Amino acid sequence: MRKVNWKIAIFIFLLTLVMIVGLFIKTSVDTNDSVNTNDSVNTNDSIDTKTPVKESQVGGLAILFEEGVTEPEVKIILENCNLNIYMLDYDVEDYADKYYIKVDENKRDELKKEENWNDPIYPEIPEPRFPEIKKGNYYYILVSEEGLEDESVLKVVEKYNLQIKKFVWCYLHLGDESKYWIPEKDALRMKNELEKNETVLNVFPEYLEG
Repeated sequence: MRKVNWKIAIFIFLLTLVMIVGLFIKTSVDTNDSVNTNDSVNTNDSIDTKTPVKESQVGGLAILFEEGVTEPEVKIILENCNLNIYMLDYDVEDYADKYYIKVDENKRDELKKEENWNDPIYPEIPEPRFPEIKKGNYYYILVSEEGLEDESVLKVVEKYNLQIKKFVWCYLHLGDESKYWIPEKDALRMKNELEKNETVLNVFPEYLEG
């Protein structure tokens, strides 16, 4: 009888030991699963909470032409660039740069020799008084209204028999019935296409705020 009890005691001890080991293994597995799940959640949270970069929006193009370009000519240029679907404002007066002097490279070099002709207004800012646009073989010197009232400037204009001309600004409204803008990349593509035309001096995308 004692021998039987001894065997039963050993059996119970081994069974208890197996249960303890099994419980320990299960707890370890559950802990690892919990850690892996948390890692997965954290990774997903990192992706979901990432703020997307907002694409710049362009509401229109300000297009700079030489003096004398007509509205029908502008519309033909837009049509050739497949931009005639947008609304056009011709000869807009709201832009600051209105006047220019057109010279070739030789004349430009002569003007540079003139004292106080195109020196910087402020010594600490090494920018020429009158900015320039190069198009083909010519330079377009942008002369401000204040510059046209400067005696030293007028003397140089008279000395070299320079002609002061007026830009033609046009504004192209972009977008369609659903929105009044286009993505920046499309606007820059339009700008590059327009500036291939010899009568288009420059194109300025006008960005929407916000």
